Amino acid sequence: MQQKQSLSYNQGFSLIEVLITLVLITLGVLGMLALQSKSIQYTQDAVHRNSAIHLANDLLEIMRAHRGEFFAQQPPQTPMYTGLKSSSSLYNGDGTLKLNAQRCPTAGAPQNVVEQGHCWLKTLEMQLPDSGAEAIQSQLKVCPSFSAGQCAGAGYQGGSIEVQLAWRGAPGACVDGPQEDVCIYRTRGEL
Repeated sequence: MQQKQSLSYNQGFSLIEVLITLVLITLGVLGMLALQSKSIQYTQDAVHRNSAIHLANDLLEIMRAHRGEFFAQQPPQTPMYTGLKSSSSLYNGDGTLKLNAQRCPTAGAPQNVVEQGHCWLKTLEMQLPDSGAEAIQSQLKVCPSFSAGQCAGAGYQGGSIEVQLAWRGAPGACVDGPQEDVCIYRTRGEL
């Protein structure tokens, strides 16, 4: 009799228990795969934003190296650079760019601010997804600015310039752009 009791306690796992365990493990693995997918998407977005930050800073440094091209008043006529031009050799009065990536010199280094601007745009098109598309190019802006998102226009006496870059992101990933798949990075700097 004692042997029958010990056998009844030692029955093992039933098939239903094994199936429930497999379902739970499968759900856990699927959750990890979804998390990995989102992680990759967020990493790509971070890489593109980081590239945009570097590209915006590169353009500002090109402009700082050629300040005379962008200021209406400059030394020695005035003690310092003041009065950013509303349009220049790189940008129009509405902030649109006058640059063309195809005009970047293929032989030798760029010799002036316009050639450097063309090469900067070529780099931008290589580093940010779909930034060469016309819909994205229309979102690229450079202009004197005293408030975010607005060009100052003629008569601006300050030295702040705004750079706005755009690229195509994953659908739903861009909360700051005009469309859910167009990402925008905007910064302002002093020349």
